[in-house]
Amino acid sequence: MTKVMEDTRSKSEVTFPSSDPSCQLHGDLTLPISSSDEDIALLPAIVIVAGSGPVDRNGNAPSMRLNFNIYNRFAQHIHDKPSSDNTSCSGGGGSIAVLSYDKRGAGKSQPILKDKNYFYKLGMMDLVADAVEAVKFVASHPRIDKNRIVLLGHSEGAIILPLICREITNDETSLQPIAGCIFYSGFGENLIDVMAFQRTTLANEVQTMSGPTGWILRRLLTKEYLDKKYNEFMKQVNDDGEPDYVSLMCGLVKQPAKWVREHASYSAEEALSKHVTCHCLAITGQKDFQVRNEYCTRETAKGLVPNAASVEVHRPPNLTHLLRSMEGEAKMMNMKKDYKEMGKLPLDEVVMEITYAWCDRVLFEKQ
Repeated sequence: MTKVMEDTRSKSEVTFPSSDPSCQLHGDLTLPISSSDEDIALLPAIVIVAGSGPVDRNGNAPSMRLNFNIYNRFAQHIHDKPSSDNTSCSGGGGSIAVLSYDKRGAGKSQPILKDKNYFYKLGMMDLVADAVEAVKFVASHPRIDKNRIVLLGHSEGAIILPLICREITNDETSLQPIAGCIFYSGFGENLIDVMAFQRTTLANEVQTMSGPTGWILRRLLTKEYLDKKYNEFMKQVNDDGEPDYVSLMCGLVKQPAKWVREHASYSAEEALSKHVTCHCLAITGQKDFQVRNEYCTRETAKGLVPNAASVEVHRPPNLTHLLRSMEGEAKMMNMKKDYKEMGKLPLDEVVMEITYAWCDRVLFEKQ
């Protein structure tokens, strides 16, 4: 049942099929409240494709005790976005629907037969297929304009957006092409490259640490050690038996092996150039130590998406991976503490202002 909120939003819990018949996907569809279902303009919609890990519709990973509150905050901010006369868009022109959902194996999106390892058995292409199902769901909604659907990918979600565009183009149910893609904190590179970047970043950071802790870590967390552990992990992933997942640290930690193999065989650069023809917005902050921001320059971006209808890129100087800004130096060693505090904050104003303007141009001009 739709819950009517005082701020003129209605956030309904919705369910729709995943690409696995044994699992329904659960999520939130946020719409402006309508006084009547008749004679109302159809709304554009943004479908959020989440980052890596067992992430729910809000961008949180309760099983890992991580609360980032990215996607629920985004839906709130988009609802509250100012219109051209600086008033809220919640009641009409300029309004945008937002769908976010629990990934398979996270939140309420669980299989009929309980399986504690269900999430870790998924591959990258399973996530792609589920995102296509999410687009099908919003495209069939009576209040949504199927010709104005935007994909928003965050982190891993951004990396796989080109594959989602490809599958939608190839879909046999006559889905309309995606109107736009928003790449937050992940544009132009593969997961394997990202992992290498993170190892180098961590090793370099440790080398600058002072005091007794720095002395110890400089001898333990060397680039050679990190690369060695990565190679051992990949040996397990690429075992002849092709396991769906692998167990590390005496079984205390699980990692999805099928997912890693599929990412390792994927070229984001090739997919971007072949399958992205819509309007594009890419934002990666200069204090994001999880992915490179160098791809978010205009010349580089134009080369990555040569067939895009348009491309806009930004590298906010203080922006982090969680789409919040921070003062001071961003450090991987402080990630857990810093991210915990960022999860309590609204999303960065600059990011949202850029996104508002882009949405107005892509979704509402000449409407």
